[in-house]
Amino acid sequence: RREDGTVIFYADIIAATLFMLTRWEETVTPDRDEYGRFPAMASVAYKQGFLDHPIVDEYALILRAWLKVIYPNWQPRSRQFEVKLSHDVDHVQHFPNWRRGARVVMGDVLKRHDLELAKENAINTLARMANPRWDYYYRGIYKLAELSKAYGFSNDAFHFMAAEPGPFDQGYDIQAPFVRECIETLLQEGFEIGLHPSYNTYGKPAQLLEEKARLDAVLGYSEYGGRQHYLRFKVPDTWRHWEQVGLTYDSTMTYAEYEGFRCGTCHPFRPFDIEQNRELDLWELPLIVMEGTLRHYRNLTPEQGERRVMELARRCRQVEGTFTLLWHNVSLNQNWTLWRTIYERILGKLAVLQG
Repeated sequence: RREDGTVIFYADIIAATLFMLTRWEETVTPDRDEYGRFPAMASVAYKQGFLDHPIVDEYALILRAWLKVIYPNWQPRSRQFEVKLSHDVDHVQHFPNWRRGARVVMGDVLKRHDLELAKENAINTLARMANPRWDYYYRGIYKLAELSKAYGFSNDAFHFMAAEPGPFDQGYDIQAPFVRECIETLLQEGFEIGLHPSYNTYGKPAQLLEEKARLDAVLGYSEYGGRQHYLRFKVPDTWRHWEQVGLTYDSTMTYAEYEGFRCGTCHPFRPFDIEQNRELDLWELPLIVMEGTLRHYRNLTPEQGERRVMELARRCRQVEGTFTLLWHNVSLNQNWTLWRTIYERILGKLAVLQG
């Protein structure tokens, strides 16, 4: 601070904020992975070692602190830290038909030599044929809701698909009675329902609109948000498409292969389209951690994953932000045994952190 009362910042925090929030680098860097996604390792944040810091929010707190020095009577309003649990429902059934179930059971016996798993899958296949509500993927949706209520979380978002079957999409029928029953139950219990657009909606706004219309018909209303399947997102095109079809918020912005703060923030914000020089009419709720990132991409143990989740959650709390966590319903099955226990422990710790 100089004698005349002015404050000098030796970093351009305004330009840095614009750089991070607009994701400008993704529009000029050609790097893409096999799914057409901008990879974490191509980002400045990863290369410079600050991907796991909400740098935009940290800059904002520095600016706020200095403004309070300059204007001592100013009383800025603090924001309450919040946990936002979200669940992408890629599958409502482990085996959509008996042929798929038979192939898996044979694989359990002949390839994996796991008779216990074969037995479980055989029972589940027969149970599904009798009543799809017995499928443990389907029951996993209810289990996630049950756990959230047990730990005091009531604002979970469940994102359902409304896609045709495809190589990357199970393509379950959103109009099926047992699926509608699940959605209605979640709504009655106060949870949020959103859209999980299919793999092929990437770059195809007409298909995105078609899938949204199917969910609109089930819900009876059209204003809600969601998240792209496989986290396939192109800046700024995908934001524009979501605005175009009337979705209210997106929560895709993280990297599949590395957790952290892709946009440099854990606060909801309105995206700015740097090519069209305008603010878009929707919100971005940045995703901070996906359980699949920790297990499949980063190969962390459940205990390491738990520590990582809590480390990032505490950083969100320090900047008065929103910690958004994605946990799929399929991640409560037998193949995720230890992670199921860890998830419950994480919920307990997040509940304490949120107060």
